[in-house]
Amino acid sequence: MRQPVALARGVRKRIQSVLGNRLLLTALQPVHELPGGHITGFEALTRFVSSDGKDADAWFREADAVGLGPELELAALQCAISAAQGIPAHLFVAFNLSPASAADIRVQGLLENCGLAMDKIIIELNGRASNELWNALIQALVPFRQRGLRVAVDGSGEGFTPAEQILSLRPDIIKLDRTLIEGILEEPDEPAVIGLAKEVGAVLAAEGIETEPELAAVIELGMTAAQGFLLGRPSVDPLEWSAWVIQAEAAPAES
Repeated sequence: MRQPVALARGVRKRIQSVLGNRLLLTALQPVHELPGGHITGFEALTRFVSSDGKDADAWFREADAVGLGPELELAALQCAISAAQGIPAHLFVAFNLSPASAADIRVQGLLENCGLAMDKIIIELNGRASNELWNALIQALVPFRQRGLRVAVDGSGEGFTPAEQILSLRPDIIKLDRTLIEGILEEPDEPAVIGLAKEVGAVLAAEGIETEPELAAVIELGMTAAQGFLLGRPSVDPLEWSAWVIQAEAAPAES
C-alpha cells in the first residue's frame, strides 16, 4: 500500500508545482479550410515545461487521477486564452476541454470574460461523460451557443463521443482523428460517422493529415476543415503564429 500512496503523493506534488509555477505553454496549430486551403483558425494545445518526456494527455490523466484534473484544465485554458489574444478577430480559436470542465462554472466565467468574440470560439469536448453530466453540459452551453460559440466532438479514436450523445448535443463540428483517416485510404467505404454528421448538421474536420493522398481523400469525402503536420505543426513560437496570421490575411487577396 505504501508504494501507491507515495506514488500518488509524488504525482500530486508535480501537478501542484506546475500549477503554482505556471509550468505550461500554449501551442497553436493552424486549421485550414477545405478544399481551398486557407487558414481559418487555430487549435490551442497545451505543452508542459518538463524534461520527463510525457505528452500532455499523460499529464491530464495523472492530474485527474489525484483529483487535480479540473484545476489543471482551468490553468491550461487560462494560458490558451492569453495566447489567443494575439489572434486576429476574424480567425477562430478552439479550446480543448473535458465535458466535466466545460460544465464547470469557473470555465464558463472564463469564457464569458475572455475578451474574445463568442462566435470565434470553439469548444472541443474530449473524453467520455455520463448521460447525467452530458445533459447538464448541454444546458450549460445553451446561452453560449445562442451567442455563436461552436462545439466540436471526437467522432473517432480513443474517447470518441457515442452516437446517442452526438444526437442529443447536435455539435457544430465532428472531428475525425488519424486512425480513421488512415482507414479511409485502406477502405474507401464511407465511414458511418459521416452519415451521423449529416443527420445533426455538423461539419466534418480531419485531424492528423500528414500526406497529400490523405488530404485528397478527406476532400473527396466532403470534409471542410483539416489540420496536421502536412499543413502546419503545433508551435509555441509567437513568430510562427504571426507568419500563419500573415498567410491567412493574405489569402483573400490571392484568391
